[in-house]
Amino acid sequence: MKSFFILTKRKTFELILLLVFDLVFYVLWNSWDFLVFFSFGYIWNWVASQENSLSFENRRYRFSTLKTVINLQHLFLKPLVNMPKPVKFLGRILPAGIFWSLVVLFNESHTPWWAVFIGSACLELLLLETKLFKPQVSSL
Repeated sequence: MKSFFILTKRKTFELILLLVFDLVFYVLWNSWDFLVFFSFGYIWNWVASQENSLSFENRRYRFSTLKTVINLQHLFLKPLVNMPKPVKFLGRILPAGIFWSLVVLFNESHTPWWAVFIGSACLELLLLETKLFKPQVSSL
């Protein structure tokens, strides 16, 4: 049976970039709260961007956080299917930010809820860069 998270070079690169972003933002802001929420946004979108067919077939993931993230992302993006690409790009940033902003609101916390949006945007920009600069294979 295949495992859900077999790390490819690309996935490993994306996770290493999270550590690099964390180090840079810690030097800039010197705030653990910002770092945690930035990582929440980055990881949310990283999980949502992975191949997820195994999480829906395998009973082990039936009530997992992984499946919840994927379901919430798909539920939020369903109305944006026929929208232009820039709207879809912005739409992929919003679910993590809205979810964690509501968590911060319900807990009446004074943490930087907006850092989740920045984390989501960083990963989405990284994925966009990968799509734009991917070597084009020409068919003869």
